[in-house]
Amino acid sequence: MKKDLICNECGHEWTMKPDKDGLFNGYGCPPCPSCYSGCGVSPNDYGDFKCLWCGHEFRRYGNGGLHLGMIPKCPDCSGPCDEV
Repeated sequence: MKKDLICNECGHEWTMKPDKDGLFNGYGCPPCPSCYSGCGVSPNDYGDFKCLWCGHEFRRYGNGGLHLGMIPKCPDCSGPCDEV
């Protein structure tokens, strides 16, 4: 069974088949084949947000995009955000 992966640095998306141990070439999170600096994580662990002040839409990785269980602030204006 192949798994969809997304780079947590550049956003490159790819599909890769895990080995019999559930690893990808020995890695739990394989290195990105595009930028080589990020690693492949599950796209389901991202959250999409929109700033209520300036309207900027952005994506955050980890725990559905939440940081310590809290909605992040806008990276442009530091305004409050809502999940999209």
